[in-house]
Amino acid sequence: MDVTRRTLLRGISAAPLAAAAGGLVLPSTAHAASSEAASEFRVKMRDRPKRQVGYTYPEAIAGLARALPAAPLVAEVLRNADRKAVVNHRWPAGGKPDRLKYSFGWDPDTSDGTTSAWYPQGISTSYDAYHGPIPGTNTEPEKRAVLVSWYGKGMNAWRGARITFVDVTVPSRPRYRHVLLVEPLKRLGQPNDFRPVKAHAGGLAWYGDRLYLADSANGGLRVFNINQMFRVSASGLAAAGYCGYHRGDKKYYAWGYQYVLPQSRAYDNAGADLRYSQVAVDHTTPQPSLLVNEYFGGGSTRCIRWNMNSSTSSITSEEAVEERSFERANVQGVVSVNGSYYFSVSKGSNPGHLYRCPRGSFEKPEKHGKLSIGPEDLSYDGDGNGIWSLGEHPRRRAVYVVGR
Repeated sequence: MDVTRRTLLRGISAAPLAAAAGGLVLPSTAHAASSEAASEFRVKMRDRPKRQVGYTYPEAIAGLARALPAAPLVAEVLRNADRKAVVNHRWPAGGKPDRLKYSFGWDPDTSDGTTSAWYPQGISTSYDAYHGPIPGTNTEPEKRAVLVSWYGKGMNAWRGARITFVDVTVPSRPRYRHVLLVEPLKRLGQPNDFRPVKAHAGGLAWYGDRLYLADSANGGLRVFNINQMFRVSASGLAAAGYCGYHRGDKKYYAWGYQYVLPQSRAYDNAGADLRYSQVAVDHTTPQPSLLVNEYFGGGSTRCIRWNMNSSTSSITSEEAVEERSFERANVQGVVSVNGSYYFSVSKGSNPGHLYRCPRGSFEKPEKHGKLSIGPEDLSYDGDGNGIWSLGEHPRRRAVYVVGR
């Protein structure tokens, strides 16, 4: 989508979500790196598995398209949301964030809010993707959505990672559905197939038709095209316990999920080593950009920026355009708004905090208020001038917006 259309969509968007997030802040001491230092951080696009050169992801996805029902649009996934989030849920004593504008908790009739098998991490919204709501069509109205990434933890790690699509068009009635992330497979003489994406899923950025998932363990970004989702069998011979093509009944399964989203490309480190812990979109730079930051339990945090192409939703250059370093540990998420940086910092079982570095004042970060216990990724929503975040710990898993 070009910049002109993004501007128009923003202008005709519905009234801002009452829960949009506000600005947050954080670092402790920081400095801007030189352009030479930023250029050390390079990425290289990859369109195939690291250890497989016999096919590309687009080829494998094309094969799945011939074997599975037509890929649904995001609007269909939202329309078929099968779980109800809870607005105005109860916060634990002392755990309510400052300047809270809106929040919801996961469906109490499921284990989403309490399970230790899946942990939520990344967050992004339709504002990141379209600089406004999801465009409407002749048959679908405009929608507003929040996306959350989860990773399988501990004994459940083999199940991979998933994305939750939450419809917040009507803030008082949020509904959601989980979609499993998969890696497409194409083997000579065998049916087209897929397997779970085994990644920490630490951060999430939705830009145009692409989802960028931080893969901290492997040092890069996994990319998924939201227009290439597929329906699979949610019931049958092997629904809950199988992922991929099942030879017994010749059906495709995904641990019981109805939809899968296959990986379409990746970006790997091609220069200085960088740990991709979280990722966010910035629409306030002259050219839309993607901000990646690192998580460390001690020491400083680096934030690296790449420019984005609004027509292709891709990174425009292998070289980063900016590096900033902040002397702050336990940084879980970073967003940038008009040159100011906001950080979420966790503090174990205690509430985390938001910090703010005003534009050009990186040596004097401001503590900008309390966040939830176990705060994770951040996402800026310009329609409501607020910042989204979420808690990761079981029974502490609110998704919320704070004013900036």
